[in-house]
Amino acid sequence: MLEPLSILNEELPKGNGEIILLLDDEASIREVTGATLEAYGYRVVTANDGAEAIALYTQNREQIGAVLMDMVMPIMDGLAAIRALYKIDPQVKIIAVSGLGEKGRLAEITGRDVTFLLKPYTVEMLLKAIHKVLAQ
Repeated sequence: MLEPLSILNEELPKGNGEIILLLDDEASIREVTGATLEAYGYRVVTANDGAEAIALYTQNREQIGAVLMDMVMPIMDGLAAIRALYKIDPQVKIIAVSGLGEKGRLAEITGRDVTFLLKPYTVEMLLKAIHKVLAQ
């Protein structure tokens, strides 16, 4: 007798109420990503530019578990925001997001191994990256 074919169904990592600071200049990306993170157990605080993200992080740094940030934005780009965040808190956990392959450049410029998520990404890729960063 043949056994039924089992489908690989890996459980996606879920949050435990950790606060993620989500930084993106596109409202639709903030909305979809924020709703996804909330559906998987995270709380989300959003910013639409680097200056706003730095202000929010400064006010709430003890509560924010990680920062998920787009690298290409007006006013203050992701790289400048990353530098400012590291000055505020050298232990800040950052996931840089871009459609451009900037991972090597980030490490070179910041002197740190910043977690990088290439656009377009899946829900699975997003959740695994956040889980990995929070576990560090």
